[in-house]
Amino acid sequence: MIDLHVHSTASDGSFSPLEIMTLAKKAGVMALSITDHDTIDGVKKILEHPLSSLPEFITGVEISCEPPPGFKEVGSVHLLGYGFSIYDKTLNAILDDAKKARIQRNPKIIKKLNSLGFDISIEQVKERFGADQTGRPHIAELMKEKGYVKTFKEAFDKYLGKGKPGYVEKYKVSCEQAIQTISRAGGIPVLAHPGLLTFNKSRQVENFVDALITYGLAGIEVYYTDHDASVTSFYQDLANQKNLMMTGGSDFHGSFNEGVFLGSGKGSLNIEYSLFKALIRQLEEIKEKHTDLGILEDNIGYVFKDKTLLKNALCHRSYLNENQNLYFSDNERLEFLGDAVLGLCIGHLLMEKNPSKNEGDLSKLRATLVSEPALAGMARFIDLGRFIMLGKGEAFSRGFDKDSILSDAFEAVIAAVYLDAGFGTVYRLIYDLFSESFEKNLSNGKIIDYKSMLQEFAQEHGAATPQYEVLNEIGPDHDKTFEIFLDFFDIHFKGIGKTKKAAEQDSAKNALKMLKKINS
Repeated sequence: MIDLHVHSTASDGSFSPLEIMTLAKKAGVMALSITDHDTIDGVKKILEHPLSSLPEFITGVEISCEPPPGFKEVGSVHLLGYGFSIYDKTLNAILDDAKKARIQRNPKIIKKLNSLGFDISIEQVKERFGADQTGRPHIAELMKEKGYVKTFKEAFDKYLGKGKPGYVEKYKVSCEQAIQTISRAGGIPVLAHPGLLTFNKSRQVENFVDALITYGLAGIEVYYTDHDASVTSFYQDLANQKNLMMTGGSDFHGSFNEGVFLGSGKGSLNIEYSLFKALIRQLEEIKEKHTDLGILEDNIGYVFKDKTLLKNALCHRSYLNENQNLYFSDNERLEFLGDAVLGLCIGHLLMEKNPSKNEGDLSKLRATLVSEPALAGMARFIDLGRFIMLGKGEAFSRGFDKDSILSDAFEAVIAAVYLDAGFGTVYRLIYDLFSESFEKNLSNGKIIDYKSMLQEFAQEHGAATPQYEVLNEIGPDHDKTFEIFLDFFDIHFKGIGKTKKAAEQDSAKNALKMLKKINS
């Protein structure tokens, strides 16, 4: 059993994203997607945490859309997106606009309700639910609690539904824009609950779906809580005729959709795991085709003359191990060169911007700017992860979002630009990409580089340069944990991290903490 249409508190439910995952596991759901309305905040919260064995998770969103020209009477169209990159700039821009519109919409709804005699305010709604994004479901629930309506459904049927006295038109994008944005982000666009749309003319459904296919529609939500057997059968046949993928979900909204349960809908929904596997296979094919590297070039701000340099920069060793017939080398040599190029460019820029800072301060600033977390953050900014070619094990463990893999690939891309265009171009590129980081770090006095601090301590006390040695490597290649051994002043220190650099920083931090206690 799977459920690919579930809502969390990020939009209008009563459970947090992590609580949803726990509920899904208890319900026996094997695969899940959080598909909040016009936001991926809930998805981002899930991805902040380590992978769980069950349920499997895939990114999702539900976007509100205007019907295509000629189909205005079908009602509000909702499009689901699955498997996309959460760092895609165009997708995030659309969702940011929707969030702003929602903030502006709610006070208008409240104003209309006030004119109807209801004593209710947006502050009351926020105080009661504490949600990041309040919406009509929150307002409806508060109306029920205040006794203005008997049920949640009544609030929508009488006041908040489309065409009712408290309704305010919702922000919507075109179906074409939503479908193409999801596809551009590396995802699969799917028409949500088509059985809820209104089709009055002969073959209007087929014509409507054909119109969406011209935009790039890839699937239909065939299995849905409010689809009866005949509707489900109809859309099964239509999906097969149009060569579209089939998905399904409960549209679970917690307490705001009473009688609908996660995984089983109203009790009879049972969506086969094979549909999820088909979705994953399709996403793997999209990845194999390598999407459009032009998107990555746009994000970087540079178009390569020699595309093989960029492709080589994106080839992780795990991918090379499984595809030695396709590539001659991984990106580690480019990573080595990129590290040097970055160090030189960042050092040059720091000298220009900080004529009064001494060598020690400049070293700390450079260490911060080119640290693994900082470079991984830069990689996410240009949405690099989804373009990195990974072996199956690394891909399954979300290697595309690991700091170590992202920072290494970013350095490799910098080297590729350097080899393709020379120092002047890569210097300007780094200046543009790092300008915000420069300002942030220059205004922040709390720059912590424990290795540099320990090195300074050693120099001040006439001690030998600290030496770091790998003590142990735990776990498979795609998910290692490193233990670093540090012998300093005849005291043994140990550090742990997901990369050697992180473990070295941890051991230096532990050493400084101990030395501070000894000297105090």
